[in-house]
Amino acid sequence: MTTVILAEKPDQAKKFASALSGEVLKNQGGYFEFKSDIFGETVVTWAIGHLVGLALPNEYESTPNKKGFDYANIPFLPESQNMKYKVIEGKEKQFKAVKGQLEKASTIIIATDPDREGENIAYNIFKLCKSSIFNKPMKRLWINSLTTKELLRGFQNLRDAVETEPFFDEANARQMADYLVGMNYSQLFTLKLRGKGLTNTYSLGRLQTPVNTLVVENDLSISNFKSENYQQYICKTKEKERQVIFKNSIEYFSEEEFLNDTKKYQLDTASKGIITSKIVEEKQQLSPKLFNLGGIQSFANNKWKFPTKKTDEIIQSLYQKEYLSYPRTDSEYITNNEFDYLLNNLEDYKRVLGITVETTNLTANKNYVNDGKVLEHYALIPTDKIPNLSSLSDDEKKVYEVVVTRTLLMFSQPYIYESTKLVLDVNGLEFKTTGNRPINLGWKVIANKIDDSKQEEVIELPDFQENEQISIKIEQLKKQTKPPTRLTEARLVGKGGLMEKMNLGTQATRSNTVETLVKRGYIKIEATKITPTATGYLLWDLTKNRDLLIGKPEMTAKWESVLVKIGKREYTKIKFMENIHKFLNETVVRLKDDPFDSDYFEKSINQNLIEIGDYLLEDKGALYDVRPKDGSGDFKLWKKFSGKLLTQKNLTDLLTKGKTSSKVKGLIKKNKEKYEAVIFFDKDTKKLGFEKKNN
Repeated sequence: MTTVILAEKPDQAKKFASALSGEVLKNQGGYFEFKSDIFGETVVTWAIGHLVGLALPNEYESTPNKKGFDYANIPFLPESQNMKYKVIEGKEKQFKAVKGQLEKASTIIIATDPDREGENIAYNIFKLCKSSIFNKPMKRLWINSLTTKELLRGFQNLRDAVETEPFFDEANARQMADYLVGMNYSQLFTLKLRGKGLTNTYSLGRLQTPVNTLVVENDLSISNFKSENYQQYICKTKEKERQVIFKNSIEYFSEEEFLNDTKKYQLDTASKGIITSKIVEEKQQLSPKLFNLGGIQSFANNKWKFPTKKTDEIIQSLYQKEYLSYPRTDSEYITNNEFDYLLNNLEDYKRVLGITVETTNLTANKNYVNDGKVLEHYALIPTDKIPNLSSLSDDEKKVYEVVVTRTLLMFSQPYIYESTKLVLDVNGLEFKTTGNRPINLGWKVIANKIDDSKQEEVIELPDFQENEQISIKIEQLKKQTKPPTRLTEARLVGKGGLMEKMNLGTQATRSNTVETLVKRGYIKIEATKITPTATGYLLWDLTKNRDLLIGKPEMTAKWESVLVKIGKREYTKIKFMENIHKFLNETVVRLKDDPFDSDYFEKSINQNLIEIGDYLLEDKGALYDVRPKDGSGDFKLWKKFSGKLLTQKNLTDLLTKGKTSSKVKGLIKKNKEKYEAVIFFDKDTKKLGFEKKNN
C-alpha cells in the first residue's frame, strides 16, 4: 500500500520528502521513496510545471494542411472531449517517472500548487495515465507556506480531492478556450496580414487582445487631448505669523463668467474676509491592508520601478525559501490562526528589520483578521521562519522587509490626528481650507522608518475663530486642464488597477499578459510607462473596426465571470465551450472574406526601423540591417564592437559624424584587458574601426 504524492516542482518535492521522512533523500530517478509516520510506504514525485499540454492543430488528423497556416485549417474547433493532450517536448523522461508511480499507487495525493493552475497541471497528467487511476482514493494538500510545520499540518489534514476538482474544471475551460481563441484568431490574422505584405506571425488572445485595447485607447486619449485654459481664485492671509491659503472651488473656463464674478464679489478690491465656519474633529486612520499579489506588485512598481513579472519572481523565490506565505493570493485578510503565529513572532520580525518600536495593538482587528473572508489563501505575510538578510539578494531583501513591515503595522495603534476645516466668506463668495495636526503617529512610526511610505503633510492652521475678520489678499490663478495619466504596470495590473476593475484575468495571470504583449511587440514599457507600438495600433484597429468581441474588455470580463462560476459549480464547462465554439465559428467564417483594410499597415511594417541621418536601421537582434536612403546598398552593423554594446548616441554619432564624439569606455582587448578609444565609421567599407595612424 503506497501513497504517491505529486508535487509541482522538484524543489517542492524535496521539501515534502524531507518534512515527511525527517532526512535528506536521494533522487531515485524522478521520485523519492521512503517510509513516513503519516502514510507508511510513501513516494514523492514531481512535475516540472506543466508536463502535459494541448497538442497543436497539425497533430489532428482532421487538419487539412499540417505544414503551416492555411485558410483551410480554420475554423479549428475540436470538441472538448476530443481535444488532444501530449507530453511537452523535453519533459518525457520525468513524465514517464510520474506516470509509473501514479499507476502503481494505492492512494494519490495532489500536492501541486494550491490554486487553479495547480489543479490543471495534475489532472492533465492524469489524462495521459491509465484510466484506472481515477478509481484510486485521491486527496488534496492545500497549504499556504512551505515551512516544515505547515507541511506536516497540511499532510495531517488533507482535503478530499473532489472538493477542489471544480478548480480544475475552471482552469481547464480557461485553457481550452484560450487555446481555441488563440489558434483560430492568430492563424486568421497572420494569413490576412501576410497577404498585406507583413511577414510576422500575429498572436491574438482572449486576454491579451482586450488588454492591448486598453493600452491603445489610453494612448489615444492622451494624444487626442486638447488642453483648456481656466482660472481660479485663491486668497492668502498672514494672520498670526503663518500664511494660510484658502481656495474657491469654481473653475472659470469662460472669461465672461470670471469677470462677472470678479465684479459681483468685488474681488479686485477685497481685503477682508470673515471665518464663517470652523469644524475641529479628532480622526483616526488605520494602517493599510495586508498585501495581496496585486498590492505588492503595485507597491514595488511605484517605489522601485520593478516590472510586475520581476516582483512575481521575487515573492515566488521567497515562498520557495519558506520566508513568505503563498504568493498568488487575492486576499488581504488572514485568519485567527495566522494572527496568533504572527503575534508570537513579533519580536523576531522587529529584530530582522532592526527597529525598536512598541506594538501595542495585540488583539485581532476585523480589518485584517477575518476567517470568513479567507476562502482559498490568506494575505501575503511572513512565515515563522526568519531569514538571515545577508543570504537574500538586494531585491529579495527589499521585498521581504516591506512585507514584514506591512504586517507589523497591523499590530500598531491607529494614526490619530486633529482635522480642522475652515470656511472663509469674502463678500459672499466661499473659500475653504483644511489643516491637520498629528496627535499620535501610531503605525506611521514604523512605516516612516522602513518603507518610506507617503507621509502625511502636516498643515497646522492658526487658531482662527468663527466670525473672526481677517486680512486677505486675493490672487488669480491661471491653469490648464491636464491630459489623462499614462498607464503604468501598477495602474494596469496592480491592486485596484484597470484589469482588476474590469475583471480581466486573475491575480496570477495579469502580469504574464503584459509580459506577453511586450514580447510580441504590441506594447513597450519605458520607465514604468506603457505605450502601444504601431503593431499594437494595427491589431486594435482591425478588431475595433470589425466590432470583434475579442478586442472588447467587457466581453473578456463576462467570460471571466462565467469561468469563476464553473469553479463554483454554478455553470458547466460543456456549456461554456459550446458558446466558445459558436462564437469562433461565426467570427472566423465572416472574417475570411474581409479585406482587412487599415490605415496602420505602413506604420506596422516600419515599426522596427530606426531612422538615423541618411540611414534606416532594422533591429535584427545581435545586429542591425542598415539601409541607406539613397539606395546605395544595404549593409550590417553589429550591436557590439570590441566587446562593448554601442549606445543609441554612439550609433547616431557614427552614422552622422563618422566617429563617436568622445572615447568609448569599456572596450575589451583579446587578452580581456579593458580600454577606451574613439570609434570611426568608414563610409566606403561600411565597417567600424579605429583611426588609422599615418606613417
